[in-house]
Amino acid sequence: MFTQNELDNIANAALDFYLNKGDVFQQSLQSRPLVKLMEGSSKTFPGGKGKISVAIQSAFGAGGTNDSLKGYTHNDQVVFYNPANIKRAEYQWREMHIGIEVTHTELKHDGISVVSESGDTSNHAGRDATALVNLWDNKLFDFGERYARSLNELLWGDGTADPKAIAGLRALLVANPTAGIVGGVNRATAANKFWRNRARTAAYAAAVTGDGTLAGHGGDAVTSNVANGGALWQVLQEEQRQLRKFGGQPNKFLAGSDFIGALEKEIRANGSYSQTGFKGSKDGAIGPMLMDGTTVEYDPTLDDLGLAKRGYWFDTRHVYLMKMVGEWRKTHNPARPSDQFVLNRSITSTGQVVGHQFNSALVIDIT
Repeated sequence: MFTQNELDNIANAALDFYLNKGDVFQQSLQSRPLVKLMEGSSKTFPGGKGKISVAIQSAFGAGGTNDSLKGYTHNDQVVFYNPANIKRAEYQWREMHIGIEVTHTELKHDGISVVSESGDTSNHAGRDATALVNLWDNKLFDFGERYARSLNELLWGDGTADPKAIAGLRALLVANPTAGIVGGVNRATAANKFWRNRARTAAYAAAVTGDGTLAGHGGDAVTSNVANGGALWQVLQEEQRQLRKFGGQPNKFLAGSDFIGALEKEIRANGSYSQTGFKGSKDGAIGPMLMDGTTVEYDPTLDDLGLAKRGYWFDTRHVYLMKMVGEWRKTHNPARPSDQFVLNRSITSTGQVVGHQFNSALVIDIT
């Protein structure tokens, strides 16, 4: 016989196991490297009524007034300036929920009866105390998978599918960074060009056509070609210098299958020489490809989004997930409704994807 409290404890223990096991996000058929990255590099913030606020600065000095070194001698009068160039970017934190339920009828089918009036349960003949755990194994496997998949969808999202949930990576790093408001800062304003990511896309090429001054911040999508050492590799080499120009250290590169295929083709065509030539056995597969020390990693979600030809190269110090303290993957045990014989469990998460520097990030497409 189980009391209702004992039943709750068994369910909670099973739920904790599924949520906290190390490979909870890797147990499905499809890998989710962005989820793994964001969870692993996340930061925390305290609760409060305000937004998540980060300080940013692009200008220095006082617009040329008394803010440069000038010569003096003896008792010449000198001048001073008072810098006031800090701006704030603000991101609204969001709340998310997912929940499951199991009915008493299902428990009966699994060999367990719930006597809700007395708070007791009893096992049917031939069933032991693990029957409930076996039932929850199936349901919680599904629950953990749906949590991970939906979180992955949000982290790769642009914030439009569900405006009450977190806005993902594609809300911050975009194909045309000359438009839109991010963190309350308008990227369309020339004075805020520092707030734009770099882009090599058709959308950005169209923007450059309308305003030639944008040409220095990116260009058109790249047509992969094996000639001259590889057209795509050469563009990435050029972009590497620009991404480091303002102190960036891009260390994560996620790409779709066609993008990675183009890199592989350019490498194969240009060869890799060794003293042993073609003697001995050869493995036809190309191993992990690196650009400036960063592995170009396949993320299947980009294919699912129709972005198999796209890559995202960014600095994880500057773009990251922020979780409210004590409010991320928080489990709940809602009371049973008085008119329904069900057991409920919920997970809520509160946070937001935040960025405080974008000129160290690149969105790049191939044709």
